[in-house]
Amino acid sequence: MNYYKMMQEKNPAKEALIVDGEPYTYGMLVDNAKELSREWRDDKGGSSYLIGQNEKPQVRVIKENGILKQLLSFLACYVIGDIPLIVPFDGKAFCNGEYLPNLKVPEGACMAVSTSGTTGAPKIYFRSYQSWAGYFPVQNKIFGITGDSRLFMQGSLAFTGNLNLYMAQFYAGATVIAENAFNPKRWAERIQAWKADGIYLIPSKLMLLPGVIKKEVLNINMIISGSQSLGKKEADSLKNIFPNSRIILYYAASELNYVTYIEDRHMTEERNLIGKPFPEVEVFLQDGEIYVNTAYHVEGITCPYSLSDLGYQDEEGNFYFSGRKDDILNIHGRKISAVKIENALEQLPQIKEAAVLAEEDDGKKQYIAAYIVPCKGIKCGKQKVYNCLRESLAHYEMPRRLYIVRELPKNESGKVDKKRLAVL
Repeated sequence: MNYYKMMQEKNPAKEALIVDGEPYTYGMLVDNAKELSREWRDDKGGSSYLIGQNEKPQVRVIKENGILKQLLSFLACYVIGDIPLIVPFDGKAFCNGEYLPNLKVPEGACMAVSTSGTTGAPKIYFRSYQSWAGYFPVQNKIFGITGDSRLFMQGSLAFTGNLNLYMAQFYAGATVIAENAFNPKRWAERIQAWKADGIYLIPSKLMLLPGVIKKEVLNINMIISGSQSLGKKEADSLKNIFPNSRIILYYAASELNYVTYIEDRHMTEERNLIGKPFPEVEVFLQDGEIYVNTAYHVEGITCPYSLSDLGYQDEEGNFYFSGRKDDILNIHGRKISAVKIENALEQLPQIKEAAVLAEEDDGKKQYIAAYIVPCKGIKCGKQKVYNCLRESLAHYEMPRRLYIVRELPKNESGKVDKKRLAVL
């Protein structure tokens, strides 16, 4: 079984995708993908190219600037037996093959995925059809996805969070309403014009909607988010405009699948709260490190598996994310959590986003630096920020430098790319 065959089994007349206001049925997507595969057979690969010339099947790298082209290319691969790998359109490393060694395709693999690469070189992993589709019934039940669902999403399918939920929607025979451009005002218009009943956006994008929607939207019953922190304050702000919605924040990974989740009714002011495990998933701590047991993971890894993420657990069994090992800063012999400082900064009403890392002075001594994006229309004085931080941080956790920037560099998944941040 593969995703092209999955799409073929759906009602061909049913709306599958509405992208930038243009609707496509399941039948149209299947036919267009088949036509694209014919073009590839005529050596018209477009922005896609093959790697692993000695391997059968071969990996086809899909480097398209647009959701529709990405999706059709993904599906077309299954027509001709290639393994699809969608990569960022502006990912230079994928252009020159720097991170694409002579990959060996495992038996049973039907697709390849890439990690975000925010803390190192992106890694390529392979997935079987079962490793995602086998879990769709479970995740769809939790996310409230049925054949009648109309879920709004934005952004590239190179982000596996997007690709997974596209396929889960199509598995249910539902409809995806999608936008390519980063334009919150347009998102709000599409959500209402195409009668979306659910929204999937990362928190930093989600929190732009209260600024552009001025009246209650009653038809949204589910909001799904992940990849970043979200707490009670943000959830309450969303519930003000989507009063009938249930909000779910999940914790997941490209190498694994969904790990933990929490609903808005259980959220607190602690934005690093990531909740309890998904069904059929075991999560435990060892020396403060999060380990996961799941049958739904990429090929070539063994469980229990650690992502090098740190955390802790409360008496009720809820897990809290303390950051990656790379987010623990060693400053003058003290272990300091960058995530804790970022959460403290983002709790301040004048700060929209924050990122913290270690920098060096001329004497090569490390210190804490914080990059902050002020909320629009709110004055963000550095001294006021310092005064507020002293109420929640120890003296040794206080940033030595505060940089006020217009935006933070992000990757395809919307996570802050600290490698690029460090050279600003």
